[in-house]
Amino acid sequence: MIEASDLPAATRLRDRSSPEPDDLLADIELSRRIQVFCAWCGPAFVVLLFGGWGVMGGFIPMIPPSNTADQVAAIYSTNADLHRVGLVLGMIGVACTIPYFYAISMQMRRSAVRVPSLAILQFASGIIVTVVLMIPMLLFVGGAFRPERSAELTQMLNDVSYVMLILPWPPILGQQGALIVSILADRRPTPVFPRWVAFYNIWVVVLLTPASLIIFFKAGPFAWNGLLGFWIPAAVFGSWYIVMTVVLLRAVADEARADRALVLNGEVFQ
Repeated sequence: MIEASDLPAATRLRDRSSPEPDDLLADIELSRRIQVFCAWCGPAFVVLLFGGWGVMGGFIPMIPPSNTADQVAAIYSTNADLHRVGLVLGMIGVACTIPYFYAISMQMRRSAVRVPSLAILQFASGIIVTVVLMIPMLLFVGGAFRPERSAELTQMLNDVSYVMLILPWPPILGQQGALIVSILADRRPTPVFPRWVAFYNIWVVVLLTPASLIIFFKAGPFAWNGLLGFWIPAAVFGSWYIVMTVVLLRAVADEARADRALVLNGEVFQ
C-alpha cells in the first residue's frame, strides 16, 4: 500500500483529505513541464556561454596569455559593443544553470531513502558553480566597459577573468561526486539514471582537472588557450550538459509516467 509520504512531491495535493484524480494528474503534469523547462536550460547555457561570451564576446579563440598588454588592449577595443552584447548573453546563460541544477537534484531525490542529502549537496555545489561562472563574466564586462584605459590594467582584468573562468573546477567535483554516489547507490530495478552515467561523470572529473595547470604556463598545451588547458576541458564541460539533458529528460518522463499510472490505477491514498 502506498502512503502519501512515500510519493514524489508531484503526486501530493495540498488538500490531502480528499484528493481528486484530476487534480493529481494536473499536479503531475505541471511538475513534469517545470522540470522539462529546467532541463532545457542546460543546452541553453552552453549555447549562450560559447556563442555569447565566446564568439560574440571575442574570447574564443582565446586571447593568448603570452600576448603583450598592448595586444590585449587592442582586442578589447575592437568591436567593443558586439563584445558587450555577447557578454550579456553569457551572463544570461550562466543564470540558466540554476534551474538546470535544480532539475538534476529533483531527480536525484527520488533515489534517496530518507533525507536527500546527495541531491542537496549537488544543488549547493551547483550554486557555487553558478557564482564562480558569473564573477568572471562580470570581470570580462568590466574590461570591455572602458577599453581605452591603461593597457596594463586591461591585461590584468583579462588575466583574472580567464583564470577565474577556467580554474575553479573543485565545486564541479562536489556536484559530480554527489551525482556519482547517488547513481551507484541506486539499486532499484529501475534506477533514476543509468549506471553508465556515473562512470561517464568520473571521466568528466578526470578530464577537467588539467585546467589546474593554466596558472603555470603562458604557452603550450597547458596554457589557458592550449589543448589540455582549455579545449579538452571546455569540450567535456559543454558536452556534459548535453549528455545529462538527454538522461534528465528521460528521468523526468519516467517519473511522470509512473505517477500517472499510480493515480489511474487507484493506488494513491488508498
